Amino acid sequence: MTDFNTALLKSSEIDQASKILVRAFSEDPMFRYLGIKVKPGQLKVDTDILQWFCNFNLRNCQLYNHIYTTPGDLKGVAVWVPPGKSEMNTRKALSMLFILFYKCGWHRTKRFLSLFSTLNKRHQEDMTEPHWILSLIGVEPAYQGEGIGSLLLQPIFKKADRQGLSCYLSTFSEQAVGFYQKHGFIVLWQGGLSDDSPRIWTMKRKPQTVDI
Repeated sequence: MTDFNTALLKSSEIDQASKILVRAFSEDPMFRYLGIKVKPGQLKVDTDILQWFCNFNLRNCQLYNHIYTTPGDLKGVAVWVPPGKSEMNTRKALSMLFILFYKCGWHRTKRFLSLFSTLNKRHQEDMTEPHWILSLIGVEPAYQGEGIGSLLLQPIFKKADRQGLSCYLSTFSEQAVGFYQKHGFIVLWQGGLSDDSPRIWTMKRKPQTVDI
């Protein structure tokens, strides 16, 4: 693994971080399902919508100051939400849906609504105790496979272990499931929004024993 350090994301780096997330998620099955743009002979993620979504998420979660990246030259970003907090309050959720409707139209907005409803339901059923949420994590494609994603998980893993708290996430990639399992996550649930939608996995990492 390449030797990198971690740093907290600065507000001035949010736009750059959102572009990294767009490139990292450009082939994500769920984002393709939610916001595809039809081009001649090609189905492609609408990168404008994806960048807006990532930027919106980053600015919401920046309030908690638990977004980790690599210092200097940003190569990846991990967005965490602390125990007792939410990724988005009701006012911001309504604002997001209004903008989605304006940008995407009703058909795609209904898909977003279905996704948010499913994820919220699963979250409430999966986790009844205080926990950390991994909202987003992505690594610049040119640096994937160098251990940066693993590195960006460590600050909150260590904090959660000291606190005796679990970590929780949802993912739409079977490859990502394997990555998270290597870091102690187990699958709690898997399913889909409809017969033609990508799969969804929810996962939990229990606190690990900390040597005193």
